[in-house]
Amino acid sequence: MSFTGRMLEIDLAERRHEVHEIEPERYERWLGTIGIAYEIADSLSGDFDPLSEDNFIVFSAGILANTPVPGATKVVAVTKNPLNRTYGPSVGGGAFARDMKRAGFDFIVIRGRADKPVWIDVFDGEVEIRDAGFWGKDALESYELLKEKGRSVLTIGQAGENLVRYALALIDGIHHLGKAGLGAVMGSKNLKAIRVGGTGKAEIANEDGFREAVKEFRESVMRDKVTKIYAEMGIMAAWDSWAKHGYLARRMKSEAVDEGTAKEFGVEKYLKEIKLRSTGCHGCPSPCKAILKAEVDGREVVTPASLYLGVAYEFGVKCGVESAEKAVLCHDVANRLGIDAMMFAELFDILATLKEEGKADVDIERSAKSVIELMEKTTKQEGIGELLAKGIDGLKERYEFEDYFIKKMEPLFDPRVASGSEAFGLLTNPRGAQEGPVTITVLPGRRKESIERYMRSIGASEELIAETFRDGFNPALFTLAAENWLWALNGLALCRRESIARSLNVDMLSKLFSNATGIEASGQEIVEAGGRAFTLARKLNCSEGYSFEDDLPPKKFFEPLRTWEGEKVWRDYLTGRVYSYEDVVEMLRQYYRMRGWGEGGCP
Repeated sequence: MSFTGRMLEIDLAERRHEVHEIEPERYERWLGTIGIAYEIADSLSGDFDPLSEDNFIVFSAGILANTPVPGATKVVAVTKNPLNRTYGPSVGGGAFARDMKRAGFDFIVIRGRADKPVWIDVFDGEVEIRDAGFWGKDALESYELLKEKGRSVLTIGQAGENLVRYALALIDGIHHLGKAGLGAVMGSKNLKAIRVGGTGKAEIANEDGFREAVKEFRESVMRDKVTKIYAEMGIMAAWDSWAKHGYLARRMKSEAVDEGTAKEFGVEKYLKEIKLRSTGCHGCPSPCKAILKAEVDGREVVTPASLYLGVAYEFGVKCGVESAEKAVLCHDVANRLGIDAMMFAELFDILATLKEEGKADVDIERSAKSVIELMEKTTKQEGIGELLAKGIDGLKERYEFEDYFIKKMEPLFDPRVASGSEAFGLLTNPRGAQEGPVTITVLPGRRKESIERYMRSIGASEELIAETFRDGFNPALFTLAAENWLWALNGLALCRRESIARSLNVDMLSKLFSNATGIEASGQEIVEAGGRAFTLARKLNCSEGYSFEDDLPPKKFFEPLRTWEGEKVWRDYLTGRVYSYEDVVEMLRQYYRMRGWGEGGCP
């Protein structure tokens, strides 16, 4: 069996730990680890403040972590998120999931609050809770102090220590985890870092069958042209298309980036002047992350980046800093502080736009100097930074503007560009907006036949496919299928990046899972289990008062978006019919009915 069947529970207040066995029946029921993680979260949930000692963190390593499967790297973290009190998951790459499994655990649960700063060291089942004399150091410095061959390290920066509500954690100094405030939850517990490692090996139920499945999957990945493209450019391969179509928007999601800015922060300069080398998750044949370099004001900055597209969009487009080099500097500061740069940049853009429109008297300009100063004030919760540390709610305390966030989280994708799962999933994502499941509808242009084939490949039922295309294209129902697929991948630790996911389908999922675990399950059954886990997350959100009202689309999405191709509005992906607000509300209702939820949007 490729799962360990064990959970480590750590009580920081008591400085003690306990190991629990996870019954095999639970793996058979959930066909992955994400459903079990949510069962654990459900048993620990309650009416408490996310930054109180009553909150918890559940780390879950997927079924295929610590095996030779390419892209089986994902760890899931579940907590009550400080940004918005949702229980939506955080998913990160790197080696943390692998090294949890090598340490002997599928799950690590953190509870209570230490009386002083600590860090946790887990190796081959042994657990030490140690004093964190490096409290106050940034996330990268902390990683450098703790890194050791064969061990993975999760750290927070000063933003987490100071309880910024969108502070995140870093895996091995590069992979982000927890943009809705996981870093703040760790900070509230006086937990600076967690290191995991060990010598444990996965026990494969059917070694011959598994070896053949892995070989077939790996060969498919290596044949795919996207694998080579991602190894060279990462997600920057999408930059020009995203700029042209309008995803790279600024000034409170009202206009697309101009061509000059798109060029300064674009692919050519990235490859020639900014990218030092590729890096990525352990064992990935298509490493999509990078080490960046830039000379700024006479000094060289070398820093890891999970996504340079994010660096360029956050600081180049949204914040409007002067150059790609200065965007790299801003990214390095954000990473070290452990602050979610995408959220911060959106808040910065709102403030800058309000000032430019004469609606805010604030000392801010679109420059790297101003960005860094404001990030530091936010981290320390000083001056205007005290408001920014609260997220969108903080800005609304002082300024009047149209709120286009969803569940207090900024949207990345935009339905005015393409009305697929990426955009509609903004409404139904249990963590908040940011993004829906990234699939083949990320850009316009797919035909009905292509989308139908894709839906079958990810385990959608014929009934769901028929309903999706009953009257044009229903993005809500397509999103449902994509969400179930994504959550199935999360439960198996599988990456959703195109370089990996293009070689996955329900048949391959079944081969990998069944041979690894000895539990016979079809791909459709694994996907359906992912859907049940998604519903359990929704149930937890409903316990916090979330409902249909919180899924409603912002009015901003019904205003024209100015792009290089002219103004765009929210349209049917296939027919081009313009959607009204009422159309989208009705699609939400259909989504609830297909999930088996009540009219109010709760299970």
